[in-house]
Amino acid sequence: MTDTPSDRPQYPPQGPPPGQGPAGSYQAGGHPAASGRRNGMGTAALVLGVVALVLVVLLLFSPLGAFLGLLAVLFGILGLIRVNRGEADNRGQAVSGLVTGGLALLFGILFTISVGTWFSTHVNDFRRFGNCMDNAADATAREQCGRQLSKDLD
Repeated sequence: MTDTPSDRPQYPPQGPPPGQGPAGSYQAGGHPAASGRRNGMGTAALVLGVVALVLVVLLLFSPLGAFLGLLAVLFGILGLIRVNRGEADNRGQAVSGLVTGGLALLFGILFTISVGTWFSTHVNDFRRFGNCMDNAADATAREQCGRQLSKDLD
């Protein structure tokens, strides 16, 4: 067979077919091949740390925020261990998760203790208010109960 222009394809392929790229960087279907990195711990630490900080700021959810902050600290430490071993490459996410988780843990514990202490010192005031509301016959009596509770809490 001769190598004439009619024997050659009119448009030769420009590059290797999909899945045959440099060092197999793409799998079949055009998706990037797995790099072998295990970045899940650092990413989980960052997500948990941010969610924990948001929950701590919503004072009612401070205990849950503190718990998620503890998890973020643990995942951040595990993520840093993986980065130091060369198994992961997201040191920034692991450190950020560690920091945000630590802050959420610290503030969550402080807020939980302070809110719990406030409620425990005023438990009798709330009990008195509940008894007053139970015995109130009309709207003016309930208003008086509210005023008395306001004075007791000051």
